[in-house]
Amino acid sequence: MTPYGPMMLAPAYTAMREDVGRLTQKYPGSAENGSVYNHAAVFYAYSLCLIGEHQKAFEILMKMLPSQQDALIRGQLPTFIPNYYRGAFFQYPQQAGRSSQLFNTGTLAWYYRCIVEEIVGIKGELGCLIIEPHLPKEWPKVELRRLFNGVELQIKIEQAAVEKMSIHVNGEYVTGKRLQGLVANKSYQVEVLVPRALAQHSAVVEAV
Repeated sequence: MTPYGPMMLAPAYTAMREDVGRLTQKYPGSAENGSVYNHAAVFYAYSLCLIGEHQKAFEILMKMLPSQQDALIRGQLPTFIPNYYRGAFFQYPQQAGRSSQLFNTGTLAWYYRCIVEEIVGIKGELGCLIIEPHLPKEWPKVELRRLFNGVELQIKIEQAAVEKMSIHVNGEYVTGKRLQGLVANKSYQVEVLVPRALAQHSAVVEAV
């Protein structure tokens, strides 16, 4: 693990290995040779969500985001997630964290799924919308706008002193976690309370 996310492998190869192949010819910490390969890292985060490790997944996802604070290290403005950051963190720390500047990656689609479907917990299913938040301790409250099958939903999710999740749609209590019978071209106000964690910050997300 590094401040920029998990490395593919460590230590990085420094010479050709014929029994391993082409990646060993790449510069240590670049591409698949021990870099923070974001497409693979986001798969890792998604898999953590599927086994209930949402807080750990969230922390990895946050490491992948370039920020103003580390723009000089990464060499990139916070406008996109590149396909990898330089790795070999313990071998070449002076180069570690630098952005590849390559935006040709499927990382962002999976990043979106991790955040919207697994962390915020708003997932479409045939005929209904599933509400199953797993907010991290850093997000006590989330607000988002979700368009789903021609339906517009304004959703507020808040950590509170409750024992189990509760959902209200247009002020009416809903049992279970599935919103069914939603009518196209109508708008819905959805309020969700979930058991409280150690919260610190709020988030606003627009999910379309």
